[in-house]
Amino acid sequence: MQHIIKYGLMFVLFLALCYTTVPGAHILLVPEVETEPFVFTDSQEIEEEMVSMNTDGTMITQIINWTDNYSNHTFVISKRATDTSLDWSFEIKSFPGEPMINVVEGEHSYTATNGAWIWSFEKNTGELLNQYACFDNQNWNGTLEDVKPLQDIDGCIAALEIVENPDGDFEQSKGALYITTGGNELVRRNTFHDTNITAGQAKWSYPQLQMNEKFLHASQYDDDSLIIATPSGATMIKLEEYSESYSEGPVTPPGWIDECAVEWLYQTDVSNPVTAFNIVSSPWDDDEQLVMLGHSDGLIKSWIIDEEVEEPFGTFEEEDRFLGDDVFEGPISAIESFDLDGENGNELWIADADGIHGLFYSSLIEYATFDIVLDNDSKLSADGFEIQAISVGGLEEAQWAHDNYSMVVVTGVFDEDTMYNSYGIQWDDTAFFLGMGLSIILMVALIIRPEWYVVNTVGVLVGAGVIVMLGVTFVPTLIVIFMILAAIYDAWAVYRSKHMLDLADTMIGLNLPILLVAPQESGYSMLDEKDSIRPPESSENKVGSTSPPAKMKKRKKPKEAMFMGLGDVIFPGMLVVSCVNSISTDGLAVGISALIGGLIGYFVLMGYVASGRPQAGLPLLNGGAILGYIVGGLIFVGSAAFSFGISL
Repeated sequence: MQHIIKYGLMFVLFLALCYTTVPGAHILLVPEVETEPFVFTDSQEIEEEMVSMNTDGTMITQIINWTDNYSNHTFVISKRATDTSLDWSFEIKSFPGEPMINVVEGEHSYTATNGAWIWSFEKNTGELLNQYACFDNQNWNGTLEDVKPLQDIDGCIAALEIVENPDGDFEQSKGALYITTGGNELVRRNTFHDTNITAGQAKWSYPQLQMNEKFLHASQYDDDSLIIATPSGATMIKLEEYSESYSEGPVTPPGWIDECAVEWLYQTDVSNPVTAFNIVSSPWDDDEQLVMLGHSDGLIKSWIIDEEVEEPFGTFEEEDRFLGDDVFEGPISAIESFDLDGENGNELWIADADGIHGLFYSSLIEYATFDIVLDNDSKLSADGFEIQAISVGGLEEAQWAHDNYSMVVVTGVFDEDTMYNSYGIQWDDTAFFLGMGLSIILMVALIIRPEWYVVNTVGVLVGAGVIVMLGVTFVPTLIVIFMILAAIYDAWAVYRSKHMLDLADTMIGLNLPILLVAPQESGYSMLDEKDSIRPPESSENKVGSTSPPAKMKKRKKPKEAMFMGLGDVIFPGMLVVSCVNSISTDGLAVGISALIGGLIGYFVLMGYVASGRPQAGLPLLNGGAILGYIVGGLIFVGSAAFSFGISL
């Protein structure tokens, strides 16, 4: 049974030993991989202004044709592919509106408006499907002075044309326009085939998001939902057919207007506007979509779009697995999702004031970092390992030429062999075999000649491996709980049941490295260790016994040594490593505090050990380390140092 116990434990110790020797050999022998910086090598300037980015990575642009006569201003609306090649373009006369547009992407068309006119274009060909007026076009004499708004529209800021029988031909389909107005209202107007006449049907008030200032995003999300983002926040509005207040005819202020059915609403503080918005694939579930918003101070918030929930206010759930509160430097200029390496789905790409960060897989490890700063309203995309950035204001590092009505498109190739960030240990066959060989040599030495210095060497290496394995696995608060329970058990096992002393005798007899040996005299040999570490007990003849007292045989007094269980080192070490690894701010300072506390507990313990009696080590060692952790945590971090780090 002793052999089974011994060699079973030896195998476990061998595995723990390899966890130290193999990484150690890699650290000593394998040079650190230097990451080659990514650069944009090609650039082109397109004399068009980017209006919006579509959900498929294509973009809508415009060219304003200025003339001396305001009534002759025109603009060209274009669609460009992800590689910026031209898909289609269409020239439009803007009068009596401004020669610039807002565009909303629908399921079947793009709907553009310049405040006076609304146009819908077929998405693939650019064919003009319909044109509607936001003013009384029937009685207009063609002059700017004669422009009269429609009864229920206070200016068109953005518009979406929808099709309500999408299986039929678009031109023959029943449809409607949903128009956001300067009066903070959403108006539904029915449309009629082959005419530019519309008829009011419903009106609602929508959330205060300052839509007359700037759109970051506007698109039809599904059959009956419109999602809009501005610097003031974002919302998803349910597209209804009727409003109660409109059933008996349009009402005007101060009349009452129904509120929109809001499926989701986020409003930010005016001092911290939203600077980037996107709907991306979830890194944790391919079937889920995330709404992500970046702010001027670097804050990034995200929500899961749950399409199975139909009731209002239940569609969005905040995603708490994305811990982007204090990671990025503001402002956030772009949030994108694309597949660079062609494996395991899309990565999350975030551009901030420090550069561009590629976050890979569900762990969101930053395997790609580009020291290139994009300006606001920039976009990123990729075709394989070719990465493209579209900037309306140029790149800070490259200082590309640009003006207010052009965009700069830059491309570069990502080298998968040299540009990934390296983390941890880089695999090397030579280092692996050297580390394994060292572990085998030490285990053989432990079997053939288990002298105290061999036991100590193996014990220190095994302890280092176990400390790292467990220290990086658990947060400090959980390790503190383990330490308290272990200290209570150690005290009971040493002072009450005393079976810990028997266990220590067994381990010494088996010469296993689950303890550390401190010889007190020169010439000490663990091979000669025969005495029990139990304190001596007085023995007397039993009452009435006629047997003579046993004759004591004289023998040489053995040399002395002190023994400390390996657990007495591992538990405080786990807490130190966990503090450094888990606490993002001043974790090293808290870890050093725990280390100092453990050393103080050790000195107190040595005072008791000097009395010559066995002592339970964990109560003092763990207690000192825990006290140091608490004091250091309160001084350097505050209450956040005691978080369990558990997400439900």
